[in-house]
Amino acid sequence: MRLSVEQSMSDKIQESLLAMIREKGLKPGDQIPTEIELCELLGVGRSSLREAVAQMISHGLLSRVQGRGTFIRQISLKLKGGLDDLMSVTDMIKSVGAVPSTSRLQIENIEASESLAEKLALDVGHPCVRIERVRRANDAIAAYCIDIVSKEVFDSVGNDLGESLFAMLGRTGRRLSHTHTSVQPTILTPRDLPELGDGFGLFLLLDEVDFDQSGDPLCYSNDYYNTSIFKFDLVRKRH
Repeated sequence: MRLSVEQSMSDKIQESLLAMIREKGLKPGDQIPTEIELCELLGVGRSSLREAVAQMISHGLLSRVQGRGTFIRQISLKLKGGLDDLMSVTDMIKSVGAVPSTSRLQIENIEASESLAEKLALDVGHPCVRIERVRRANDAIAAYCIDIVSKEVFDSVGNDLGESLFAMLGRTGRRLSHTHTSVQPTILTPRDLPELGDGFGLFLLLDEVDFDQSGDPLCYSNDYYNTSIFKFDLVRKRH
C-alpha cells in the first residue's frame, strides 16, 4: 500500500487511505489510525497527508473531533461513467446503490446577458431562472450544479426541483437529446461552495448547453463533479 514517488499527490494518498479503510473493514463512526501511523503505513510526509485528510474532511468523508482523533463519516463512492454517456447526476448515484439528495437549493430570477442569450438563442434581457443545487451521494458532496433555463421552461417544470434535471426537463415535453460540452479541472474553495467547510476540493467542471430533440437549446449548465466521487472514462477513436 506504500506510495511510490510518482503517486504522492493528494488524490493518490486519498485513494490509498480509502483502500486501507476498505481492507480493514472500517465503517462510518470508526476511528482511523493516527497521523504518525498513517504516514508510516502510506510512506508519505505529514504535510501531504494533512492536505489529503483535510480534503476528505471537506468532502464529508471524514470528521475530526478535537482531542479524540479523526473518524470515518462516510465511505467514499466511486461513480463511474463515460463522458460520452448523457446521464443525470441522480441516475449515476443510483446506479451504484447510493441515495441521491439535494442539500441546498437556490432559485434566482435573472435576465439573459449577451453571452447567455447567445447560448440559449434568446433575446438579451429575456427573463431566465438560475437554479443552484448541491447534490449528495449518501451525504457526501457529489456535485455542485448551476442550471439556467428560460422563465417559460422553468414555469412549465412545476415546483418539484428535488429530482434530476433530466426528469424535470422531460416534463416540459421537450426531450433532452444531446449536449455541447467543454471540460476542465477546477478547484473550489469554501468561498465558492460553503459546504466544503475549511477545506477545498478538486472538481471537474462540465460547461454545457443542453439541446432538445429538435436541436433547440434548452438549458445552460455549469456542473462541478467531485473527483473523489466521480470517475469518468473517455473513449477516443481514430478515423
